[in-house]
Parts: sequence; C-alpha cells; structure tokens
Amino acid sequence: MKAGRGVSMVGLSLAALFGVVSWLISVVPWTVLAVLAYLANVSVGTASARGRRVGRAWHSRLFIVTCVLTAFAAVFSFPGDWGRGLWLLVALVPLALLPHFGTGAARRPRRHALLALTAAPCYLAALILWAADLG
Repeated sequence: MKAGRGVSMVGLSLAALFGVVSWLISVVPWTVLAVLAYLANVSVGTASARGRRVGRAWHSRLFIVTCVLTAFAAVFSFPGDWGRGLWLLVALVPLALLPHFGTGAARRPRRHALLALTAAPCYLAALILWAADLG
C-alpha cells in the first residue's frame, strides 16, 4: 500500500497507531505519561542545545504533547488527589510562559532552559504523590 492511503512508510496504519496510543493511555497513568513527556522534551531540548540536529518542529510538537498530557493529568487528578492535580497545574505555569519569555533559545539558551526547568520540581512532587498513592 502507498503511504497516502492510511499506511505509513513502515507499514503501520493510522488505526493501528491509534490503537497503540489508546492502549498506552489505558495502561500508563496520566501523571506518569506527563512526566515522561516532560523528560523527553527536556532531553530533546538538551540535545538541540548541545549541537545535535533535532528539528525545531519535533521539539515544538513534543512541547504541545507535554502541555496536553500535563493538563489531562491535572484534570483527571481531581477530585481524588488535589495535591497532585495542583502540582501539575503549577507545572503548566512555566510551560505557558515559555513561548512568551523563553523564545529565542538560540540567542538566549540559558534563559530558555531555566524557565523550562522551573517545572521540574512540580513534576517531581506530582510523581511522588502518585507513587505514594500506590502504597
């Protein structure tokens, strides 16, 4: 089949890809998905800052995924775990500011990185609260 007919170049249909993503979301908790997306975004940003050829579009798309997963994780934390939900909402604040104050990462990489990393303690706190609920 051709790539334009619902199948990618590697032979994975969009329906199969959606099925994998749906399965992943049903198995992995939202908080963990948000933390993993944030860590992936930090990794891509770090690789880009260190001279690796990472497309800006990849970093931007991953940033959007991180924000969406964090928002879902926060919303789905309520009303059962207010603490975790609030930490995730606080993590969204620096992420929301990043496009406005952290732009120009090539010119000011330190400011961009510091603003992005201010969300890290919030993600850590949410992850700790999630892990505490397991026990």
